[in-house]
Amino acid sequence: MYQLLLILIALVLNIQVNARESAIEAVDTQNLRVCADPSNLPFSNENGEGFENDIAELLGKKLNIPVVYEFFPQVIGYVRNTLDKKKCDIIIGITASNELVLNTVPYMRWSYGMVFLKDSGIEVDRPNHPQLADLSIGVQAGTPPTFVLQRYNLMGKVRPYQLTFDPRKAVIGESMVEDLIDGLVDIVFMSGPIAVYYLEKKGYDSSKYTFIPLETTDQGWGRMDYYTTMGVRAGETDWKKKLNRFIKENQKDIDKILLKHKIPTLSLYPGKRKKRDSTTDALIKGRAPVQ
Repeated sequence: MYQLLLILIALVLNIQVNARESAIEAVDTQNLRVCADPSNLPFSNENGEGFENDIAELLGKKLNIPVVYEFFPQVIGYVRNTLDKKKCDIIIGITASNELVLNTVPYMRWSYGMVFLKDSGIEVDRPNHPQLADLSIGVQAGTPPTFVLQRYNLMGKVRPYQLTFDPRKAVIGESMVEDLIDGLVDIVFMSGPIAVYYLEKKGYDSSKYTFIPLETTDQGWGRMDYYTTMGVRAGETDWKKKLNRFIKENQKDIDKILLKHKIPTLSLYPGKRKKRDSTTDALIKGRAPVQ
């Protein structure tokens, strides 16, 4: 009986070791195989012009292996058709806590925000600023800023933009920025990295526009800022640990890449969330939409 127990234990340990080894072997050690969108600036493209391309090159340099890409549009099924099929071994940028991958530690925090041109006469500095009641507001349907606008009863001032998950069919961020420049909207609520990229592309540097980030608070807005991590397959914990070390040891170089691409970021360590009045108190008081 004792010998049988030892045999069973040995079999279980052998299965665990084999499973661990198979997970490690799924990662190509001769090439850094990166899953990426071929046309999704400022993040990545097939010409290597995005900040994720630069981070991938930095990682490849540190690992002393060449970077090769598996390009696929970031639409529904992106992870399933790339990482899960083992066509590549890493997604350079993916939101923390994404259930489809094993996340590394974060290397960036970004947010949605309010964007307007500096010569427009707009003085908005917060989402409950009274001037918003007199402005035309651009926002993409279904994105987190819509909760802010609902919170302050400003949806009647909104010019909505269709929610799309396929950049091959429509680039909504570019359309929103074009409408802002053309005066079809006075202010837009949108992703900071995307807003700044398209403004810069249209020749509008930081001296010509104002970007005000919306950080997560306890005021019932929902989540407005997000952490970006790298993503690997479930079970590949050794690969994840190696990437965690890379991020921690090279965070300053990653920050330089983000700065080079003019990506608006927030501190990775936000501390205590901003607190004014509680959401419950505000609802009880029936607070006015703007103050």
